[in-house]
Amino acid sequence: MQPHLLFVDDEAPIRDLFALYFQKKGFQVTTVATIQQAMDLLAETRFHVAILDLNLAGEDGLDLFSYIKAKWPALPVIIFTGMNISQTVLDRALTGRVAAIIRKTEPMGKLYAEVCRHLPKDVAPIEPV
Repeated sequence: MQPHLLFVDDEAPIRDLFALYFQKKGFQVTTVATIQQAMDLLAETRFHVAILDLNLAGEDGLDLFSYIKAKWPALPVIIFTGMNISQTVLDRALTGRVAAIIRKTEPMGKLYAEVCRHLPKDVAPIEPV
C-alpha cells in the first residue's frame, strides 16, 4: 500500500517542494494551506502521517494538532516549522504526543526519515522506476 501524507503549510512554494520530493520517493501527497481544509480532508480521507506547520497565516497549527489527536489519536503528526519553538509550545506538543519536530532549515532527508519511521509496518513507499 502506498503511504498517503497530509501536508499543511500556508506557503505554496514549500507545499510544492514537499509534494514533489515525497512523490518522487513513492508517496501519495495531499497538501492544503488552512486548518479548515485539513479538517475537511481528514474527515473523508485516510492518511498515514500528517505534517503540520505551526504558523498558518494567523492560525495556530497546534490547534489542528489537538484536533487530530482528539479524533485520530493513532495518526502520527510531525511538526514542520520555521519558527523558534518556545518551551510552552514544545511542552504542549510533547504532551499531545507529537511524533517529531523538524525545522524547515534541516535537510529534507531528516523529514523523510521521520516520516518513514512513523509509517505503519504494512505501508511502504513505492518509488517510481
